[in-house]
Amino acid sequence: MFFQKMSVPVQSTVTVSSFLGLDRRARGELGSFREMENLTSDGYPTLTVRPRRGLAGRVESPGGIAAKDALIWVDGHTLYIGGVATELVLTEGSKQLISMGSWLIVWPDKKYINTGDLSRYGSLENRVQTQGQVTLSLCGAKGAALGDYLVSEEPPADPAGGCLWLDTAGELPVLRQYGESGWSIREDTYVKIAAGGIGVGFTAGDGVVIEGCREESINGSHVLEAAEDGALVVPGMIASQATQTETLTVRRSVPEMDFVIESGNRLWGCKYGVVDGKAVNEIYASKLGDFKNWNCYAGRSTDSYAATRGSDGPFTGAADYLGSPLFFKEDCVERVYPSAAGAHQIVTVRCPGVRKGSGRSLQTVEGVLYYHGCGGVYAFDGSMPQRVSQALGEDEYHGAVAGGADGKYYLSVLDAENQPQLLVYDVRQGLWHREDDLRAVGFAVSGGVLYAMTGAGDILALKGGGTVQEEPVVWWAETGDLGLDSGEGKYLVRLSLRLRPEEGGAVRVAVSYDEGETWQEQGGVTGSGRLRDCVLHVRPRRCRRLRLRLYGVGGCRVYSLTAVYEKGSDGP
Repeated sequence: MFFQKMSVPVQSTVTVSSFLGLDRRARGELGSFREMENLTSDGYPTLTVRPRRGLAGRVESPGGIAAKDALIWVDGHTLYIGGVATELVLTEGSKQLISMGSWLIVWPDKKYINTGDLSRYGSLENRVQTQGQVTLSLCGAKGAALGDYLVSEEPPADPAGGCLWLDTAGELPVLRQYGESGWSIREDTYVKIAAGGIGVGFTAGDGVVIEGCREESINGSHVLEAAEDGALVVPGMIASQATQTETLTVRRSVPEMDFVIESGNRLWGCKYGVVDGKAVNEIYASKLGDFKNWNCYAGRSTDSYAATRGSDGPFTGAADYLGSPLFFKEDCVERVYPSAAGAHQIVTVRCPGVRKGSGRSLQTVEGVLYYHGCGGVYAFDGSMPQRVSQALGEDEYHGAVAGGADGKYYLSVLDAENQPQLLVYDVRQGLWHREDDLRAVGFAVSGGVLYAMTGAGDILALKGGGTVQEEPVVWWAETGDLGLDSGEGKYLVRLSLRLRPEEGGAVRVAVSYDEGETWQEQGGVTGSGRLRDCVLHVRPRRCRRLRLRLYGVGGCRVYSLTAVYEKGSDGP
């Protein structure tokens, strides 16, 4: 008797040995995961658990973080540099910390400090009001005395060489000096304003506004020729020495700005809104090499700068990129082309800009500027921005804050339910990974280590560093639906994973047959510490599709995932 031979079901094998990180799209790439936590691209092409973080410090009221030669942070009203509390007193709230040479500028407080000499600090603005007598007199350059001169409408009858005559015949007085060619106008003529303490806090070259002077020609904007505690010297002319006891005010001011950056040894800023009852939509620059002065207009290439813009809407972010200050709105970027002659040009480029509230997402990584816009995350290389966040799906985020280190763009965002997520984009591999729900208010790189200041007040070293290491990392990764790659009927017969957990680390596997509604345990392995790979086999029930979840505690590296499929009927 002979039995009919049974045909062996046709099987096919699909192996994934390159894991492509996070992909939340409806049809993700093979080797990607729909959701994950605490994974990284450090071990690409393997799937790797992120390193443990270190705690570098704690603050009570986090206000901002930066780095120069040492780590810098704001805790409430105090600025710390390298762990040392400075004497600079700040207001409560979030700060922009801008580096310019050895100086650090704190915005919006309009304060500064020298990070090499912490005793040198102060305010960008200065205001002095006189008390007592104020004397105004003509003087030469730097306040030098002129000596005797005649004040009259007619010149002296028999002048000697070098003789001075203050000509009052015209509408404005003119100081003339006698020489070989007769009377000529003396150009280096200034007005010295003397009063107790009038020059405290001012230096030569400051752009100031003077108010309350009896001599009307002295009121208004000036660039100081000289300054000392008891006197100021400004360009001008008066008919005779004058005195007053009325209060005279001298002030050096800085415009209100939404964002401030450093570029080309200047500070640049922008403002959109209403200031002192006036609508403002402007870009500003400080005097070259002088962050205190924003109102110096002496006709020089080093002057301050201000320009009104025609684009509508508030500014949403600013950055220095390739030597050009960039000022973003949600639908455009105002790009400044600095000129050595001072004839700066600004071009408005219509493109996806920075989303409102995500101004701190601007970060340059590997020579490319990344930021969070209304349509996702964009990469700007100097031409036009390109979106790089397709793998994040259609989820909407806001309140983005970013940092960059070691070829990675770290993005802390809030989702539609205001839940935080820390997403990491590997710019070299083009891969996204989700770490956890850490909410950062700022990032800084010091000594090659990326630090994050959290909303809870922790200062974390994201890759090593710090004094206290966190507990072994809890991680997981969930695939999309497996088994939808082919139109013909196939069933998933077996899954095999090749992985290596660290000593004491545990890895478990679960599967879901109902799109993640419920999960069924399939087994697991524990790391022994020996240098050997573990192979974990999963045999699901007969099904057309399923989802796979890996989860564990401690370090682990997954090398490959192999799926064995068996051909079935083409029915539903």
